[in-house]
Amino acid sequence: MELQDSFSRHPSYEKIVPYVQNKFSFKERPQFGIIVKNASGSKVSLSPDNFVGTVQSHVMLAYVKHPVWPLEWVREDLNYLRENGDVMPTLPGVYYIEILQVPERGQDVGFYAMDPLLTVTDEPVLHFLSGIEHEAQLQHVPVKGTVRLWQNRHYLLVEDTDYRVNYQNGSIYFLSSFNQNTLISGDYRYAGESRGPIPFVWNTADFKTLPGVILAFGKRARLGDKLAVVVYPDRVDAANAYGGRFDVTFEVDVIAQDTNQMEEIADLVTMFLWGEKRPILSDEGIEITNVSMGGESEEPYDEVADLNYYIASLTIEIQADWEMHIPLPLTISRIAPKGGLQDVLAGLAPAQLGPNNSLFFQTVPIIAGRNNSFERIA
Repeated sequence: MELQDSFSRHPSYEKIVPYVQNKFSFKERPQFGIIVKNASGSKVSLSPDNFVGTVQSHVMLAYVKHPVWPLEWVREDLNYLRENGDVMPTLPGVYYIEILQVPERGQDVGFYAMDPLLTVTDEPVLHFLSGIEHEAQLQHVPVKGTVRLWQNRHYLLVEDTDYRVNYQNGSIYFLSSFNQNTLISGDYRYAGESRGPIPFVWNTADFKTLPGVILAFGKRARLGDKLAVVVYPDRVDAANAYGGRFDVTFEVDVIAQDTNQMEEIADLVTMFLWGEKRPILSDEGIEITNVSMGGESEEPYDEVADLNYYIASLTIEIQADWEMHIPLPLTISRIAPKGGLQDVLAGLAPAQLGPNNSLFFQTVPIIAGRNNSFERIA
């Protein structure tokens, strides 16, 4: 692709662009062409377990019940955040994603739906002026089981003992009395507006659905897959990064029916890769360390007409960094009605749980691996 880009701006050799290919996959006999072949690489470990460090981010990938991979990874959009004063524009919360339609081929369009469960932290609820006030109103209607009220931000109040919540309209009635100038603040979650169907394509990134967040779709989506993207107002430990380097060598054959053209194209390949593309690829983690000229040869492509291809060989050596981000073990392991876990264990869907059973969300860490007794735990 880099060679195609460079030659597309050359007035004499722009016609070579369709013939910069891999493994002689030509459907016709071109006048000239470039073949990339014989790639090989050796792994270079930068640490014994390839651990690089912990990634801090505004966004984290979380699995619902069990891991699925319609999203290969999520990242914060650094350019967008810089333009926004380093403030995450997407509201904090858990954004549940469900795959509605899977692409069948590379350029087909799939669709997904998104259901936000937005997080409110430290919302001012009531300032007791006299100490006998009893009613307050939340700014949003909370999801049942997610309300946490704090007295002066230090003492956690107990629902149905210190206060009662009306989950129909978000009003709060206090059952206890408080001292004058007591401040009550609240944390809770509320359901945002559902979105969808939202289109996606294999091996592409979605920058628009959640401003400030990059959703990278791979090719592993399956119909009905569900997972979540957690957005935080501040950066948190989001993933462990593992990485290293590959020393890669590959060969490039320049073919032409004219020896002068062969030499000019070979020189241009060297110049484009070594001079033009080297600093650009370096920013992408790909270092071109050597471009060397090999021998020249000729090969007949039409023995009757006595026509030959003249071939110049080049060897390219690069160092390519690799990095993999493993989401930290935040797993949404259970979605159940408060007091109705038996219904969930019986396999009932949320819509079957009845109108009086709202949902609460419990997140617990999941550790998959071996402990000291060599037992696999999860």
